[in-house]
Amino acid sequence: MKLTFPPLLTETELQALYQRARSATADSSLQNLLEQRQAGDVASRYRGAGLDYAESRPYQPGDEPRFMHWSVTARTGKPHVKQFREERRPAVFIVLDRRSAMRFGTKVRLKAAQAARVAALVAFAATQQGWAVSGVILEAQPHWFPTSTDTHAVWEFVRQCAATCPPLLPTDEPALASILPIINAQLVRGTHVYLLSDFTDLDAACEAHILQLRQHHPLFTVQVLDTAECELPAAGRLHLQGLDGITHCVNLADPALREQFRQQAAALHDGQAQRLRGWGCHCTQLLAEVDAPELAVPLPHGVGT
Repeated sequence: MKLTFPPLLTETELQALYQRARSATADSSLQNLLEQRQAGDVASRYRGAGLDYAESRPYQPGDEPRFMHWSVTARTGKPHVKQFREERRPAVFIVLDRRSAMRFGTKVRLKAAQAARVAALVAFAATQQGWAVSGVILEAQPHWFPTSTDTHAVWEFVRQCAATCPPLLPTDEPALASILPIINAQLVRGTHVYLLSDFTDLDAACEAHILQLRQHHPLFTVQVLDTAECELPAAGRLHLQGLDGITHCVNLADPALREQFRQQAAALHDGQAQRLRGWGCHCTQLLAEVDAPELAVPLPHGVGT
């Protein structure tokens, strides 16, 4: 009989997340929300074509005559042109990891399901504030979502994030380090980037790409973990087969073994978080069983409408 797998999130759950994103961004008491001056087009520190005058500079061949700054030209005796502050719509880019390691869970939900919940909250909060949304679903064949402010299009992206997620073998999966430079090449400066993953393949190859992203974009990382990856369950004596195919007899009721595992797991995960923070990322560690990720993860938030 062919196995069928339900979606990670039902339509009812997505509707509930939509309302929770609305409530979270409206609650000014949540200090971890990402503050912005307004929800639509905002003043940028980048110089370009816009409406707000920023400064003047000497004329260069090819400058448009309509931007001549005649008063400065008269005062200095040299031609000057006006520069304007470029208007840019706030935007988010969501990287959702749905590779094989994320399709694991022992309590409540898979790690991929929790990551999909965070992706939905971020996308819904962004679109409710008038931000542009784009992203990529990282799996065997990455699925790219083009930039959009259309609510219906963003809903389709969220539904794809929450689509059925059967177990996979870790073969021919793209590495995180291979996807980061592609992201960096296509983003508009100032885009807020959310990386939702367990970061099992966070390595030296990722560092240069993350540092490059951080030069031009706020970068938020959410490390999704399962409880069993942090501490062993007191399940007694078990026969476990490793990835090498060898079966090992393990006594999970042994306090010394449990404590050793807890310490090693904490060192691994805390080390990954420290590396991300050291590279300039905002880092949140989130267990898959947590029911209200919006209380821990900064969501896109704009003041005003």
